[in-house]
Amino acid sequence: MIEQTTEVNDLITESSELDASDVIQNSRFRRLGIGLTLSAFAAIAIYYIGVSGGSADTPSAASGPPPAPVVIAEVIKMTMTPHTVLPGTVISTRDSVIASEATGKVLSVALVGDIVNQGDVLAQIDPENAKQSVAQRKAAVARLSSLYQYHKGYFARVNSEDSRLGMSAIGIAELRSNMETAKADMQSAQIALESAELDLNRTSIKAPFAGRVVSQSIQVGEYAQIGSSVVRLVDTINLEISARVPAALVQPLAPGSLLDIVGMGKSIKAPLRALVPVGDAVSRTMELRVGLVDSGLLVGSGVRVSLPSAQAKEVVAIPRDAIILKTNAQYVFVVDQSGIASRRDIELGFADGQMIEAIGNVTVGDTVIIRGGERLRDGQLVSWEGAQLADSLAVSVLQ
Repeated sequence: MIEQTTEVNDLITESSELDASDVIQNSRFRRLGIGLTLSAFAAIAIYYIGVSGGSADTPSAASGPPPAPVVIAEVIKMTMTPHTVLPGTVISTRDSVIASEATGKVLSVALVGDIVNQGDVLAQIDPENAKQSVAQRKAAVARLSSLYQYHKGYFARVNSEDSRLGMSAIGIAELRSNMETAKADMQSAQIALESAELDLNRTSIKAPFAGRVVSQSIQVGEYAQIGSSVVRLVDTINLEISARVPAALVQPLAPGSLLDIVGMGKSIKAPLRALVPVGDAVSRTMELRVGLVDSGLLVGSGVRVSLPSAQAKEVVAIPRDAIILKTNAQYVFVVDQSGIASRRDIELGFADGQMIEAIGNVTVGDTVIIRGGERLRDGQLVSWEGAQLADSLAVSVLQ
């Protein structure tokens, strides 16, 4: 029993000695950690002092972000005319539904999509009845022509030999009447023959102008009457644009004035042919016609017509791409000679193509950013390299 108690006391003593040594060792580690932490802070402070030249509050440009690459353009002065964009439709100057001028069975009809020249046959009507009528008229002309020649010769002989034949003046007058009647009958028969030949020609329905067949109104085997629709023929070369202009926006434009036309991915200039000075009582609009020749536009396609709506004036103009639009602001970035971009709030005025009037703290000769300005901050450094000419502006492409 005494031996067991001694062993327990020895174990307690050893445990106490171990706990004391652990405490001493842990305290040493704490002092070592605090020393390392102070050394790290001292090293960081020395680094910042060395980099910033003794000032830890103001970092140098070398430690900041690199200049932002942008594209720039010069602010210019230009003469700008306010325009109103109107919707228009491409139409053909000749769009006709060709009708039959003869009666008979249809033997052939041009197919939809066929391209024809002036005088080409669009449809053929059975010509047999017309041929027979021509033959009858020719026979009548031949008979009456022969009768006229007989009366003409007889009158000539009697009129020259009246003294020997002893014919009275009344008889000679009767011969003259017979001759003139025969002549009139012959002329009437000739006119009837020409009419029959015209009817024969009309059995071949011909194109009055060059164009394209866009629809058929009658088919082979059907019976055509005079006035029956046969085909629709459209001139696809000589085109016009029809647009409705509000009467309040009508400006005095001379025929031949060039207007900007945009449609089917094309941008062209076309001359004004006519502005019909008669307004619609309901819509209060007038019709405008713009001439097109070989424009590549298709009949029925929609276009936009840019019509001057006020007198031209000189403005300070910038490219549209320079404008940055926000919810409650619109502004541009102007770059100075040192490459610093500064924000300038502006108002927008007239527009002409890719250029727009800038009203505000922007002057001619300033350099504005047209690409890369969406992510810029006021006062940020930018960079650019190279130069090229685009849209009549000196544009620097910034890498």
